[in-house]
This record gives sequence, C-alpha cells and structure tokens, in this order.
Amino acid sequence: RMDLLPKSLSHPRPMPREHSATSSEYSGEFRNGYFVRPTWVSDNARRHVRAWMRTAECHFERRNGYVRPPKTLPCGRECSISVLGECGDQNCGNYRLGETSSHVRPSFLEWCVRHIHDAFTPEVLEAGIVYCSLGSGQLLFDWELLERLTLEEGVRVRAVHMIDQDYGGPKRRESAVRAQQVFAGWFTDFGNDCEPCIFRSFLSAHDFRDWAVQHGEAAHVLMDCDAVGARKRIDVAAFRWEAMRPGGICLVLSNPAKRTAIGKPMALKGRGDKKDLKTVQLQVYRCGHWRNLASVSRSRTRSRRRRDKQEKARSRSRHRRRRDPSREPQGGACGDGCCGRGLEEKARRRSRSRLRGGDVERPARLRSRSRGGEGSARDRSMSWAVGRAMWDQA
Repeated sequence: RMDLLPKSLSHPRPMPREHSATSSEYSGEFRNGYFVRPTWVSDNARRHVRAWMRTAECHFERRNGYVRPPKTLPCGRECSISVLGECGDQNCGNYRLGETSSHVRPSFLEWCVRHIHDAFTPEVLEAGIVYCSLGSGQLLFDWELLERLTLEEGVRVRAVHMIDQDYGGPKRRESAVRAQQVFAGWFTDFGNDCEPCIFRSFLSAHDFRDWAVQHGEAAHVLMDCDAVGARKRIDVAAFRWEAMRPGGICLVLSNPAKRTAIGKPMALKGRGDKKDLKTVQLQVYRCGHWRNLASVSRSRTRSRRRRDKQEKARSRSRHRRRRDPSREPQGGACGDGCCGRGLEEKARRRSRSRLRGGDVERPARLRSRSRGGEGSARDRSMSWAVGRAMWDQA
C-alpha cells in the first residue's frame, strides 16, 4: 500500500532543525512567524490546473467580491486553486476583469520576472531566494508569480513570508486562511530533499520587520501588489529598507496603475538608511500601454484634470461678474479704486479725513450711489465730484 502512495506521502521530507514545526504551531491561537499548515494538493490536480492555464479557455471570474479561478475546470474536474483570489473592486485601476485594465496584472507579472532575473545572479536564484509579500490577502497573484518562477524560470524559493491582517487576530477571515493553506500545499515541492520551503504568516509589516531583524531573515524579493491598506499604516520606505537584504528588490503595483522597482544597494559606506533606496524603474499605465512618467502629459492624470476643471469654473465665475456689475464686491471688481465703486469709496474715505468736528449729512445722491445703484462709470465719477464740492462748502 505504501508503494501506491505518492512519493511526497510515502517518504515525507524532514523539516530542518532550525525551522522544525511543533504541533502547537499548527493549532491554537495565531502567533506571528508560525508555520502555515498546508492543504495537500495531488500531483494529478496540479497537472490539470497547469494544462488549463496553457489553454485559451483559461479565465477568471468574480465571485464573493474577489477575482478567482473557476470552481470547475473545462474538463469537468474540480479546480484545486479555486479558493485563491485577488481584489474584485470594479472601480480599481488594476481590476483584472475590467475592459481597460485587464492587461495590467498580466503585464506586471512579466515585468516582475524580468526584474528578478536582472537583480540576482543565476547562482543566487539556484541556491534559493526568500520571498515576502506585503498585503498578500488571498494570494492569487503570488501563486501566479511563484508558479512561473519555479516551473518555467528554474528559480528555487526556500522561504515564503505572507503579511496580512486577514490571517489571524480579530480580523481573521476563514477564506484567507484556506487560501493560505492551499497556497502552501501547492508548493510543497519547492525545496530539495534536505530543505523544503518554509511558509510563515504575519499580521502586520511591523511584526515581520521585528521578526526578520531578530532572525536575520530579510527578503530577496519584497512584493507589494496593490497593498494599499497595508501601505497606509506604516513608514513604507523604512519598512522596505529593513525588510530587504542588501541587493534585494521591491516590486510595487499601485492604484491607479503604476509599477515601481526599488532596489537596495549591495554595499554601502556605513550603516545606511531608507534614503539610500534606489528607484530602478517607474512606469504608469496609460491608454493600454506602460509608459515612463516623463513621457506622459500631466494633463492626463486625474488630479490634473480635476484642477483644470476647478480653474475653468473659477474663470466662468469671474467672467459672469465682469458682465454683471451687481455681482461685483464692494469697492469694485479689483478693489484698487480703478473702477466706479472703488473711486466712490476712496472719495468717501478722503472726505471723512478732511471733516473737522460736527455731523455733516451726506448728499442723498451720493448715498444712493454708495448703496450699489446702477449707472455708468462717468455718472459715478460725476457724482463723486459733486459730492466732494458740497462737502467742502459745508
């Protein structure tokens, strides 16, 4: 009977001593840095999913607020990765099923693969890298990337660290925990016969940073795929500096669609800090293509369009005030006395300063003008001259 079982079950791989998991780490209350208990995925299930991924019938669907693989494959078999998912916000600039944004995530995947090959030597990729995902959620994009790296690119991954508040604590989500377990079960054959891949989960970036500093387990690749919520609560640059090892790379997908590759220098004079991080490449997604930021007109950005719209509204208001004198503020449109009411107000101030003692009643005609009566600029200037002469006589 043991001969009929898959090799992974009949001859289980031993855990390395420094990473040996106890039964308490698979049960009970969540603790940061604990191992993820994998859900076993058969080799037959992997073959069917990989065959489906290579066909034109490969597609994703929106289910329960997330973009997920279908529950059933075209061949009629159950899809073993149907619990994986990613953001299903239809207004998101990175929405996989959107008409104008469907190309964002697939092209970001190819871009990540290229930058990982550029950042590390073949020797490092063969020896094994440490992969960390910030805001990993239900891990669909991380599954796509690691499947591509290990299956087609020959990259070995020796440790995976997943950071999200959905994995435990008061905000725990069972769907996220199930996705995490299936994700770990799919990649149980990452390592060699002596050292299998390790999967750990953390609730926050601060938890992983403290654990990484304590154990010296900084990441080669730090993935930040549309992790807007996790990014808002931390000093992002400081976290990237401490979470990456020298020579590591951080790959970021932001919303609206923007991708950034950030590298940590291999050698520094002194200890260094977050200011030493270097932006390797920065591109934005416009009109179905990724473009360098310098080549994109700022008039196309949302904030610039909003500012232009507000400026046009203010211009129309000023134009209406010029055409309708009753809308002008007291003291004239410019406030400097160059138009009718400005002259009238300046005349009143000058006349008051010349009066010495006693109450002098102002002319009725001038009072009517000061209250905003109609008339041409010439009439207003005439009324000002007459009023001044009458006040001087008084």
